[in-house]
Amino acid sequence: MMRHELYLENSYVSELETVIENINEFGVKLKNTIFYPRGGGQPEDKGVLIIQDEIYEVLEIKKFSDGVYLKINEFESLSVGDTCIQKIDWVYRYKLMKHHTVLHILSAVVWDEFKAKVTGGNIYEDKARLDFDMEMLDNEIAEEMVRRVNTIISQNHRIDVTFENRDKLKEDSDLIRTVVNLIPESVEIIRIVKIGDVDIQADGGLHVKNTSEIGKVKLIKKENKGKGRKRISVGIIL
Repeated sequence: MMRHELYLENSYVSELETVIENINEFGVKLKNTIFYPRGGGQPEDKGVLIIQDEIYEVLEIKKFSDGVYLKINEFESLSVGDTCIQKIDWVYRYKLMKHHTVLHILSAVVWDEFKAKVTGGNIYEDKARLDFDMEMLDNEIAEEMVRRVNTIISQNHRIDVTFENRDKLKEDSDLIRTVVNLIPESVEIIRIVKIGDVDIQADGGLHVKNTSEIGKVKLIKKENKGKGRKRISVGIIL
């Protein structure tokens, strides 16, 4: 059965026809949406809705308790049941997907070498960064981490997305650093992103299907953000 949040199952759908399922004070909820709301350091999508031959720019995307709503101008004239064609800015989305997968690989590399946990991160169109709980980070170490990331990318690892029962995940030691315990107990089914034999995490973000799609990344800079907090920023070489 197709989920309301279709992007969780297939992040490559860039255009989809559906219907308006609900309208609230914020905007419209579509029966099935391909628009990703901001979350986990990944920005929200950009794009448009085509309804009754009118083009509406998606101004903001917000997740409510009953699903994802899209804010557009002059939606008061629309009705539940109206047919809608949704189109995302695929070029923008694809860049975010690549950078998100890169961050998962980087976190795996740093964990493998230093057992340093991620304390924060952000994804942008042209770069991405992670903060780590680690005491030492110099240019040589940062460059070596990026070299290892590029080696992994070149090995063409497949990325798989699955949905697993929470109780099963509690028994999996490989998922300790994904902080499953921070996910509300009410969430019984958790989305898992697995990058070959490199990384496995509970994650709600969007990723490419294979590391071969990424290309090569470069170190943009390393920063000391305070005691025990080090930042690595990377970008895909175009």
